[in-house]
Amino acid sequence: MWEQGVARDLCGVDECKLQDFTVTTFPELTEVPDDFLKEVKQDKQMNYAELGSYIRDLQESGFDTVKLRVQYYRKFAVPFFALIMALITIPFGFLVGNRGAMAGVGISVAVAMTYLGVGQFFEQVGNVNYLPPAVAAWAPDALFALAGTYLMLRMRS
Repeated sequence: MWEQGVARDLCGVDECKLQDFTVTTFPELTEVPDDFLKEVKQDKQMNYAELGSYIRDLQESGFDTVKLRVQYYRKFAVPFFALIMALITIPFGFLVGNRGAMAGVGISVAVAMTYLGVGQFFEQVGNVNYLPPAVAAWAPDALFALAGTYLMLRMRS
């Protein structure tokens, strides 16, 4: 792009006027073209702080951020499953009793797979905006925490 140049006015075959110039088409604009480009990032490539600021930037630009907000809340909800798994497996440990360790391992694997399936279901429901993103992310934890609490209360002491 030309920013500096020389303007020449011709009067027939002779030069009438020669003038140096600098282009200032829109001096009030301070943005550069890169300001209008949004870098597309995957939610798995960012931590929660980066994802939060990325979501804010996209919202300010008018983009739909429902799927990213679900992923943002899942970054907080999924780690709590370790505590919930402990809450659920304690009653199963007593229920299995003398059936052996493999029965307990099998039940634990089944519970974990069920959690992953329920988590995917609620994630998809949140992605299509049938549930608020926070509810969609935390619903599996809430369901399994309620189930674990119920099993703990029903356990014989």
